[in-house]
Amino acid sequence: MAVRFRRCLPVLIAVVLGATGCSPLVDVEQTAAEVRSSVQAPTVRGGEAVIALDQEPDKLDPTLASTLASRQIFISMCEKLYDVDASVHIVPQLAAALPQVSPDGLEMTIPLREGVLFNDGTPFDAPAVKKSMDRHRELNGSSRKTELSAVRSVSVLDPHTVRLTLSRPYAPLTSMLADRAGMVMSPAKLDELGEDFTNDPVCVGPFKFVERVAQDRIVLDRSEFYYDRDKVKLDRLIYRTVPDDNIRMANLRSGEFDVIWEVPTPEVPILVRDREITLLNQPTLQYYAITPNIQNVGGETGEVTGPLADDPRVREALSLAIDRGTLNKIAFNGLYQPACGPIPDSSEYATPKTQECGPYDPNRARQLLAEAGVRTPVRFEMTLANDPTQMRAGQIIQAMAAEAGFDIVLRPTESTTAIAEARDGQFQSYFGGWSGRPDPDGNIASFHVQGSSSNYSGYYTPELDDLIKRAAAELDVPRRRALYEQVVDELHRRNSVIYLYRTQYYVAHTAELAGVEIYPDGIIRMNTAGYVQAGG
Repeated sequence: MAVRFRRCLPVLIAVVLGATGCSPLVDVEQTAAEVRSSVQAPTVRGGEAVIALDQEPDKLDPTLASTLASRQIFISMCEKLYDVDASVHIVPQLAAALPQVSPDGLEMTIPLREGVLFNDGTPFDAPAVKKSMDRHRELNGSSRKTELSAVRSVSVLDPHTVRLTLSRPYAPLTSMLADRAGMVMSPAKLDELGEDFTNDPVCVGPFKFVERVAQDRIVLDRSEFYYDRDKVKLDRLIYRTVPDDNIRMANLRSGEFDVIWEVPTPEVPILVRDREITLLNQPTLQYYAITPNIQNVGGETGEVTGPLADDPRVREALSLAIDRGTLNKIAFNGLYQPACGPIPDSSEYATPKTQECGPYDPNRARQLLAEAGVRTPVRFEMTLANDPTQMRAGQIIQAMAAEAGFDIVLRPTESTTAIAEARDGQFQSYFGGWSGRPDPDGNIASFHVQGSSSNYSGYYTPELDDLIKRAAAELDVPRRRALYEQVVDELHRRNSVIYLYRTQYYVAHTAELAGVEIYPDGIIRMNTAGYVQAGG
């Protein structure tokens, strides 16, 4: 159901500040800067942990999945060829070493770990890697096609070596193999279930899939086949879906939940002082943005009508109408960061130009709407997840935009449904987030290249496609950095994605646990988590 709020901006600001004004006073900048990825202590074997997520994971199929929530499950049961460490460096996981790349950049040879078993007891080997990667590249509806579009073929050189032959040099490929494109599934289970793999997924991992009850829980048990099982302390992980921030927090405090993702920012100053709760804090690769539907008709490129689709000046006006700094202060207690592009400031490809934010200028926004000749207020719907955090941000965006001549109607929707509707073109604008990738191409190509899996706007141009592909093919870091300055400049001119803010991850767990880890990729790692040893 669409929701309309006609409060003026000052009144809305007062309402939001009043809701959070009773929080203990802390130094917000200091709290955000105090990175704490894990707390370590001696732990014992056994027990189960309940992890509460803020949204329902989509398919537990690495080929088809597209949500951060599903990645939270995969990290415990589906290892990848590569992973990222706490500094977001690429490290081997199921691969035995980083890939060997030919001088022309068109061949990548990957050695594999030996003596590894899938969680059904069948062997992990090079043919299994080929089968999974071919499925990622070829299965209808695959969300991995764009990520692996440069891969022309996968060859088995011997039982423990694969070679990827590329159609073009592609610098981000190793980074892509550190996410779902690098997950390897049991060939026996793929042969048995095919496209229904999600019903009983089997990979290599510290935990194995047991059951899923939709909108309630996903259960994983410690794997007896895992190659590093001696380091796995817990017997069972139970993931629960609880969109309501207040319920997650109340159940953490009561002991019903052991870990919660993601702590609402109004609660952060309180948890900083709570000795019964451990608060983890990590800068992120994640951004949130508004995506207007420009050419997405039923998942196909076609004619979309309306001011946002018809005229880039209207999209520019919407961007100018949003004060990103004030949005962060009001909606998130100043604990996030304004963001105006897809490349995080922690990236080696970040430059002042890629990080620069345009001005907040409602007067110029009104002038652009007048130049475009549109009737004001410009009315459109904005689909967003039906959770308190996004609704709070949505209401503030709505009020800011109203000052510049927009009438945004909020359309709260269950999170996975919102993503599905965005993919299928069933929206006027979509407000949502992307968890981010270490390589810039992982934050750009899928959203802006023709036919890409997350190009929800449907908008592209041959010139921008070529520029994005040239940046991905460039192996020299300074030259690649300069190309991304051009890419980001083009994205700002077109506004097919209007970037707003970058989150800070706040994850909490009971003080009875230790070894829970959170990295900038936003994934909660439970592989070595356990209950604290008495006296530890």
